[in-house]
Amino acid sequence: MSCILPYTAVRKTRTIITTAIFSLLVLSLLYRHHSNTPFPLHLLTTNDASSKGRWSTPIPLPLVPVAAAVLPQSGKVLLWSADKPTVFSNGTSLTVMAIYDPLTGHISPRNMSMTNHNMFCPGVSLDGLGRPIITGGSSPNQTSIYSPQQDTWLTGPPLQIGRGYHAQATLSDGRIFTIGGSWSGSIGQKNGEVLNLNLNLNHDLNPWQWSPLPGSVVAPMLTNDTLGIFASDNHAWLVAWKNASVFQAGPSPSMNWYGTIGQGDHAPAGLRGTANMNDAQMNGNFVLYDAAQGKILTLGGATSYSGAISTNAAHVITLPSVPFLSPEVEEIPPMRHARAYANSVVLPTGDVLVVGGASYAMQWTDVNASMVPELWDHKTREFTEMARMDVARTYHSVAVLLPDASVLVGGGGLCWETCRGREKEVNHLDVQVYRPGYLFRDGKGERRVRISGVGNTRVRPGERLEVEVAHVKGEERIEFAMVRYGSATHAVNTDQRRVGLEGVRVARGKYVVRIPEDPGIMIPGYWMLFAISAKGVPSVAETILVERVLG
Repeated sequence: MSCILPYTAVRKTRTIITTAIFSLLVLSLLYRHHSNTPFPLHLLTTNDASSKGRWSTPIPLPLVPVAAAVLPQSGKVLLWSADKPTVFSNGTSLTVMAIYDPLTGHISPRNMSMTNHNMFCPGVSLDGLGRPIITGGSSPNQTSIYSPQQDTWLTGPPLQIGRGYHAQATLSDGRIFTIGGSWSGSIGQKNGEVLNLNLNLNHDLNPWQWSPLPGSVVAPMLTNDTLGIFASDNHAWLVAWKNASVFQAGPSPSMNWYGTIGQGDHAPAGLRGTANMNDAQMNGNFVLYDAAQGKILTLGGATSYSGAISTNAAHVITLPSVPFLSPEVEEIPPMRHARAYANSVVLPTGDVLVVGGASYAMQWTDVNASMVPELWDHKTREFTEMARMDVARTYHSVAVLLPDASVLVGGGGLCWETCRGREKEVNHLDVQVYRPGYLFRDGKGERRVRISGVGNTRVRPGERLEVEVAHVKGEERIEFAMVRYGSATHAVNTDQRRVGLEGVRVARGKYVVRIPEDPGIMIPGYWMLFAISAKGVPSVAETILVERVLG
């Protein structure tokens, strides 16, 4: 809950000031009494909102959203928990889900059992047609595909190796790579495998097949987790890159390259920090905030999955244009708050919102929750505190960018079988919308720039795209950016990546932008195209399908 005070002038009478202060104190006391969270009411003026953003009130859900995927065709968000809405077990083959529509606020609950898949703690990524491909988890060998256009679930081919807590990424050629995941299935030796999938709209899944990649070995990316191999191959920071390669940026201090052709391949890529294997950043974040330049922001995490002090460390990694060469690593000024279990979301401007987490990594508790989000400025490379949160977002929370340039944040909790009487304290069956400060920068009566037309909603890497923009002021400079639609679970979002585009003005309100030609930058699938005003205010996105390059 946020109390927004639109005061723009100093009150002239002491009586009014006294009355206002008294009223706010009463509201604060009432909020403390009735709220399930122990955090005080925060006050935001209009000026505060333009610099720190603003939170919506919590939006109730019928589940704890442990995973999320934004559906490109509609902008709705697929949310799911486990086989139960507030706890998880491994004994059933169904998943509790809901679809949230940010435009209408409508929430559609559903239980999904068509694919016999308990999708708790899975790998997830969006394929070249915007379909969430969900693998493993509590049902370690299952693959499920959701078709938003038909609102239908399909059973995909089984994984060669059962997995849970693994990561997966959609490759430059449209295939899907996964590695790690000893939380479910057998323990250890969770080498890579790749899904050869059919990017047609028909339902024939027979050609789909997971193929093992014995050369893409998991051992080099292991951390020195106190829980052992059970946790040391979890939640890899996978960045799909050129020529169907994958860069593993963390959470281990040792970085690695993986090849996905033939039997697979591996090569070390150096260290992100020190050579100390105790410097892992498990449950930290990575964000490809400038894909055209190969720049990745990494931050946060802890040395072990649970029971460890979090870090505020941050680095910028610059990938080479040729895969398997050594990247550049720069240690940058740290976050203001140490945090693990956080989520980081790249904004259309290239800045990165870091939200939630805890200063001490401990599952299923809001103790030591990081309540103040931070915004990383990609130009100054500095972190700035944003509007304080009302609801803790720690382990099992999610955050994703929405097409209107706001951020959906939610979840936290969902214990193993029982929260031992702490359900109301730990479980957060809700989401909130965070509106960044750029959405409050326009003056009174001004309108956001709006993409009023595009030459084509389907493009290929290297092509030009004509864009018409409304509400442009005179000679105002308009910039463009594309952000791939995202999915998130367990602090990992391998789908999101941002590409800055320079628009060439050909007439008033008409521009031409060129799409980067390498599919390793423009991963196939659906992207959000934003126009950005001279004040740094993004438009609502136009959805663009970047098609797969064949051959």
